[in-house]
Amino acid sequence: MATRNSAQYYRLGIFVLIGAAALVALVLIFGARNLFDKTMTVETYIKESVQGLDVGAPVRFRGVRIGQVKMINLSGQIYEDDIPFAQRKQYVVVRMEISRTTSMDTADEFINKLVTDGLRAQIRGQGITGVNYIELDFVKDPAKLGVLNYEWKPDYPVIPSQPSPVNILLDNVEDALKHFNQLDLKKTQYEVNTLLENLNGLVAGSGPQGNGLNSSVKELNTLLTKLNRATDNQELAIMIEQLTASIVVLRQTLTTMQGDLSVSADNVRQITNNVNDLSQKANEYPAWLLFGQPPKRVTP
Repeated sequence: MATRNSAQYYRLGIFVLIGAAALVALVLIFGARNLFDKTMTVETYIKESVQGLDVGAPVRFRGVRIGQVKMINLSGQIYEDDIPFAQRKQYVVVRMEISRTTSMDTADEFINKLVTDGLRAQIRGQGITGVNYIELDFVKDPAKLGVLNYEWKPDYPVIPSQPSPVNILLDNVEDALKHFNQLDLKKTQYEVNTLLENLNGLVAGSGPQGNGLNSSVKELNTLLTKLNRATDNQELAIMIEQLTASIVVLRQTLTTMQGDLSVSADNVRQITNNVNDLSQKANEYPAWLLFGQPPKRVTP
């Protein structure tokens, strides 16, 4: 009887050992890759509610999972323990473990370069499930995004955060409501009413004569009707044809006269030259006009 019980215990022990070995093998198979991956821990500071973001939430870079959230806590419990409660910033500190695919010696140098290039962390939501995750991506203009100030020395490299899309939308709506509340609605309504009255007066006209746009449009329609009737008249068409023929004859006449005018201009130019020569000789030898030749030179 004792031998039979010993055999049962022996088989049970072997079964337990085999199960434990199988469990260890599964852990090694599914977790061995993580043992050899190069990872580093970074953190970000968020000044808004992180409802829906839990430890173990994925960290993605442009949609690709590169790590997970390791810790979520307040800066007052981590870095501001010796500061009065009223003076604490109480940022939400989110620490993340991400893959490290770099040849740099230190994680600080690697993260600082990425932050300089515009790397920012942002809370994103996964559809309507209410589960959030951390999205890392580069922004176009990092200088326009404010960075949360802090006085402590971080334990890990810091990736600045930017507001979530929901908070950005709420901030824009809040700013719009503030500007709307600052509007003087009574003055705006009065100005709009005045503008409408002026437009009505411009269109309908003021006074008993009603000299507005409606009257001008009617007069313009009457004028266009008269012009249409005038252009349909046959006598006007004949007059236009005769006028065209007269213009052609006038052009031909001017072309013929152009040659005669050129000859006359040459004759006038020749006469002018002759008169100039005669005037020059008369100035030099006045007696030439009477004798035809200059007088003989007298030798003393």
